Amino acid sequence: MVQASVTEKEAEQAATESVEAGLAQIAKQVLQTDPEARESLRRYQDAVVRLEKAKAASEELDRMFAEASRGAAMSDEQAAQAERQKANERMADAEVEAAERLLRAAELEFESARRQQQQWADAATDGPERVESVKAAAVAAVAGLLAELPLVTLTSGESTTPLSSTLTLLSAVAACFLFGVTYRYAVRSDSSNRQLRLGVIAAFGLVRASGAGDVLQATASVAADGAGPLSMAVIGPAALYALESLILFGFASVAIEAAFGQGFLKRFGETS
Repeated sequence: MVQASVTEKEAEQAATESVEAGLAQIAKQVLQTDPEARESLRRYQDAVVRLEKAKAASEELDRMFAEASRGAAMSDEQAAQAERQKANERMADAEVEAAERLLRAAELEFESARRQQQQWADAATDGPERVESVKAAAVAAVAGLLAELPLVTLTSGESTTPLSSTLTLLSAVAACFLFGVTYRYAVRSDSSNRQLRLGVIAAFGLVRASGAGDVLQATASVAADGAGPLSMAVIGPAALYALESLILFGFASVAIEAAFGQGFLKRFGETS
């Protein structure tokens, strides 16, 4: 059975090949004998060739367009990167220039402050400035003595000794002497700055009162068998002493300003 099937397939294949060969032979004879058929076949072959060439040209054109698009995209990206790089460089240059300007301004400001400080130091150690400072201290000491005398007279009692009153006056005169020197250097030409003048007076007054408050607290603690710092034996005299100190230095500052106005004293740094 297998051999029979193979023989039939071989026979069919042989018959097909024979038919195809016969058709090819017939077509060849037709083409050889029929000029119109040959012309149609030639035109068909030419059309097939032109179609293949057109397809190849179209594919080449598509490839060229694709490469051109990729090249344009790469060129645009490179141009954009170059522009970004230039922008970043310009921004960095601007930041560096701004930092250099700030540094130069800071250096100029520091140099100006250093020169002014040196001028003040030179003026403070100069002979005429020392003379004016001593004069200001003397005016403040005299004013403090005149302001303290009535206060000592009013607060003195039977238990107050002449030595205690003298020490109180000397303490006031010494404090006003130092106040006069400091006041002249602190206020300088800012006589219209009331806050500055009151600040110097308050600073000296509070420092003098705080020192006396410690003494009053220690004295009250011994006398009243351990009285606290907020007892009336401490607060009352300390408040009165603080008020007395503010009045004392306020009177001294008024005397110094009057001496400035009369031309007896020169302000710090004043040349004429």
